Amino acid sequence: MTTALVMMVTALAAPWLTRAERTGFVETSRYEETLQDCRRLEKDSTWIKVTSFGRSPEGRDLILVIASKDRAFDPDAARRTGKPVVLIQAGIHAGEIDGKDAGLMLLRDISVSKRHAALLERAIILFMPIYNVDGHERFGAFNRINQDGPKEQGWRVTSRNLNLNRDYMKADAVETRAWLKLFTSWWPDLLIDCHVTDGADYRYDVTYFAETGPNAPPSVAAWIKSAVEDHAMPALDASGHLSSPFIFLKDDADPAAGRVSFPPTPRFSTSYAALQNRPSFLIETHMLKDYRTRVIGTYDTLRVLLEEVNRDADALKEAVKLADARAARPGTVPLVFRTTDRAGKVTFHGVAYRRELSEISGTVRIVYGSEPLDLEVDRSDEIEPVVSVEKPSAYIVPPQWTEAIDVLKAHGVRLLRLKEPVTGAFDGYRLTEPSWQAAPFEGRHMVTFKTERIKAEQRAYPAGSVVVPTDQRTSPVAVHLLEPQGPDSFVAWGFFDAIFEQKEYAEAYVMEKLSREMLAKDPGLRAEFEKALADPAFSSSPARRLDFFYRRSPWWDNRIGLYPVGLVMSPREFPAEPVP
Repeated sequence: MTTALVMMVTALAAPWLTRAERTGFVETSRYEETLQDCRRLEKDSTWIKVTSFGRSPEGRDLILVIASKDRAFDPDAARRTGKPVVLIQAGIHAGEIDGKDAGLMLLRDISVSKRHAALLERAIILFMPIYNVDGHERFGAFNRINQDGPKEQGWRVTSRNLNLNRDYMKADAVETRAWLKLFTSWWPDLLIDCHVTDGADYRYDVTYFAETGPNAPPSVAAWIKSAVEDHAMPALDASGHLSSPFIFLKDDADPAAGRVSFPPTPRFSTSYAALQNRPSFLIETHMLKDYRTRVIGTYDTLRVLLEEVNRDADALKEAVKLADARAARPGTVPLVFRTTDRAGKVTFHGVAYRRELSEISGTVRIVYGSEPLDLEVDRSDEIEPVVSVEKPSAYIVPPQWTEAIDVLKAHGVRLLRLKEPVTGAFDGYRLTEPSWQAAPFEGRHMVTFKTERIKAEQRAYPAGSVVVPTDQRTSPVAVHLLEPQGPDSFVAWGFFDAIFEQKEYAEAYVMEKLSREMLAKDPGLRAEFEKALADPAFSSSPARRLDFFYRRSPWWDNRIGLYPVGLVMSPREFPAEPVP
C-alpha cells in the first residue's frame, strides 16, 4: 500500500474502514455488510445515491451506487450534465472480489474524506459492488484454489450455475437482463470490469485488457490508445505498480515460448461493450499476489482511469458519439476473428522457474521460484477478421420466435412490428449438417453448421413479424445476434434449434414403392443413386438408401434448416409501428 494511502486509512474513523482494511486485508465483507457500507456513504454524502437495478433469483437486490456532485441520480439528469458516465462493476465472478473493496474505498475517498473529490468534477460514477450477489453468498474458504486471499470469498457463477461473463449476448440470466436494462437506460460512456487472473506466475500485480482490434469502432480504439495506453497505464506504473496487457502463455508450462492474445467474442463484457460502441477496460489483478496488493492495485487502476476521464471528458464523449453515428451507417461488420502468426518481441517480467517431468500428471510441469527473471519473448497480439458480412438494410423475424425478439429488445435494439403481411424477395440462409456439442456450455448445447446464402428468395412474413432496422446505434449487436455465423449468434446458442428437426417421416414400404417409380421416370436419378452406392457406408444402410429418395421427393420438408429470419438488402418502407 502506498504511504499516502496508509496515512489516509490511519486517519479515518473506524466506521469508515471496510472490513478488508479493519482486518489487515484478511477478510472481505458479506452481502449485508456491503450494503450497509453503501448506505453509510449515502447517509453522510450528498454526492451518493444507493439504489437497486434488479433482484437476483434468490431475492437479493442488485446494488447500484451512483456518485455525482450534481446529484444527477437518474439517466436523464446525468445526460443533462453533459458529463461522461463511467460504469464500474465488481464481483461478476464473486470469488474475484478485489473490485468490491477497492471501489468502496475509492468512493469513500471521493465523497467522505474528499481526498479524490476531483474524480467527480467531470464524471458520474455508477458502481456495482457485487454484480453476482447470489454467487457472492456461496461464501467459503475453498472457492478459489489459485488465489491468495481473502480468507473467504464468493463463488464464480450464479445460483443457476451461469457465468455472467459468458452471458452478455444470449442474456439467459436474470442478472444479465437487469444489467442490460441498466446499461440501455444509462448508456455509460466507459465500462470497467474488475477481475482476478488465473494462469501463470509473474511479477506484474495488475494486468488488463481493452478492446482495440477490428471489433472496436475506430474512434473508441483511438481513445483507448491515447487515454488508457499512453496516459493512464504509465501513471499506474509511476505510482508503484507493475502492469501489463493481459497474459496468455502459448505454453502454460514454458513462459519462454511466448505470449498470445485470443480472438474476441461478445459474450464477454469487453467485447460486448465494443459492439455497443463503448470503450471498456478489464482489470485482472494477479491471483498470486496477496489481497492487500490486489485491492490497492485495483484501487489505483480505477483512480488513474477516472483521472484520465476527468482530464479530457470531451474526448471520451466525442469518441462515443462518433462510434454511435458510425454504427448507424451502412457498412461491413466483422463477426469471426483469429490471431495472426505475426509476433513482436516484448520483455516478460517473470520469476525463475524450472521444468520437470511429473510423476503425477505424466507430463512436463512448471515449478515457479521467487527470484526475478526477465525474458525476451514473442507476443502474438494482432487480431484480424476472417468472417465479415455486409449489413442489410433490415432483418425480419417471424413473430413466433419470441425468445429471440425478447433478447433483441433487452439489448436496446429498436424494433418495428408489421401491421400487415408483407411479401417480396428477401435474402436468407440455409443451414446444413448441424452438430451439437455433447456437454452443455452455460446451460446450452452450442451448435455448429454449414451456411449457404440464399439470394432474393420469395418469402411471406405475417403481421406481427418484427423488423430490425440497421440504421441505429445498436446495429452491431443485432448483426452479431441475427447473422448465423456470429460466434454468439442466436443460432449458435440454440435459439433456433427447432429448424434442424425433421418432423415428418415415410414408412419403408411406402418409400420402396415410390423409389422404384422415381427411378423409372428419371435416368439421371438412377445414375446418381448408383454413384452413391459406391460408398460402403451408404450401400450398407437401408435407412440411408431410402432416405436418398425421400429427400428428392415432393414430400420432403424443404424448410428443414431454412433460417426463418429474412434479410432486407435494399432500403424499403414497411407498414410497421414501433415495438414499445
